[in-house]
Amino acid sequence: MEPIKKFSPAIYVVIVILFFMPFVNLSCGGQTIMSISGFQLITGTEVDAKGMFGGEMNSTDEMGTDEKKEIESQPLALFAFLAALIGLIISFFKMRIPALVNIVVSIAGVIFLLLLKVSLDADADLNVSGQNVITLDYQFAYWLSIILFIVGAVVQWRIFADEGPAKVNVLG
Repeated sequence: MEPIKKFSPAIYVVIVILFFMPFVNLSCGGQTIMSISGFQLITGTEVDAKGMFGGEMNSTDEMGTDEKKEIESQPLALFAFLAALIGLIISFFKMRIPALVNIVVSIAGVIFLLLLKVSLDADADLNVSGQNVITLDYQFAYWLSIILFIVGAVVQWRIFADEGPAKVNVLG
């Protein structure tokens, strides 16, 4: 069981690193317009409103000038990132109560990432007004983050189960 205990912080380190990789690709007509990392979802970013072949995409500017659309920061992405950081810190404590807290934090990370997907999908549907021109393609880093949060919860569960109450020998 000792190797699993040593392995548990590495899970959360990888999740934190994955936030700096592409989480979502915005695609139009099957062609990727841009990739957005998990960290860009946390901080927000700007997107050129120019579509494919230099044409404007969803522009409301009558003058035809270049317009930049802003992707607002997503609190759910921030909460998932914080869950990874908290999980990393707590995973260094190999005791029963911190392991239980880390199970809850890992499950919360999964829930935040899934709610982030639902939120982004809803925003994409609102932005295209039912035309289904822009699609969101969730990348490997997003899905691996969810899987690693689940793995982290399982590892912490093993630590929790192994650190059970000490067995008492009753002489009798």
